[in-house]
Amino acid sequence: MKNILHLLTVVLLLSFYGCQKIDNWEEPGARIYGNIIDKYTGTNLLMDQNDWQIRIIDRTWEQNNPGAVAQFQSLAVMRDGVYNNSKLFPGTYDMLPYDGPFWPVDTVKGVILEKKTQQDFMVTPYLQLSNFKATLNGTNLTLECNVKAPVVSSLPNIYEVKGFLSLTTFCGNSNYINIAEYNNLRKSINKPWADEVGATDNKNYSLGPFPVKSGYTYYVRMGANVNALSRRYNYTEILKVVVP
Repeated sequence: MKNILHLLTVVLLLSFYGCQKIDNWEEPGARIYGNIIDKYTGTNLLMDQNDWQIRIIDRTWEQNNPGAVAQFQSLAVMRDGVYNNSKLFPGTYDMLPYDGPFWPVDTVKGVILEKKTQQDFMVTPYLQLSNFKATLNGTNLTLECNVKAPVVSSLPNIYEVKGFLSLTTFCGNSNYINIAEYNNLRKSINKPWADEVGATDNKNYSLGPFPVKSGYTYYVRMGANVNALSRRYNYTEILKVVVP
């Protein structure tokens, strides 16, 4: 019995000392940040929170592990078109904004990620929404905007135009009041641009009226998308509507 107790004590001590070993790997502390810029306006692309991502591939890890294939990671992009991640390992990365509401872009190769690196991306949105108006008539709300296609040639079908209402400042396809009463007011299209709009490059859309409640504050915007990949939306800005 004493031998068994002695053996258990030795095992526990070895386990304790094993846990005290110092991890000689440095924590990932390199920071990459930047802007997703609309080529036509020169300002950041408006979006919903975490609507799509930037794919990155660590080529340094791949080079240091012959025969291995690096897997991509995804960096979230915030609703103001800014991304920021401070928990990556230094090295050389390939980066690609992917599955967003814009024409495909080329991979940016060989981005050197050190302690602090800025990498901006210029994109061409499928659609641009402007002149957004929210008109309140009693407890009925109408939304209106112009939808423009900066590039018409080879544009995928324009798919739909939709209004988004939220009770928080986060508003878009990931954050909205998801009820049939509102969703049924979208305009479903799925047609070539020329069939829907004609020979011009823009069209005015009006949606509503959306029934809203007295005493509530809403945050509203409009979105339009094309039939490509995940059908991400191009958006208007967000307006605040206070219902008396």
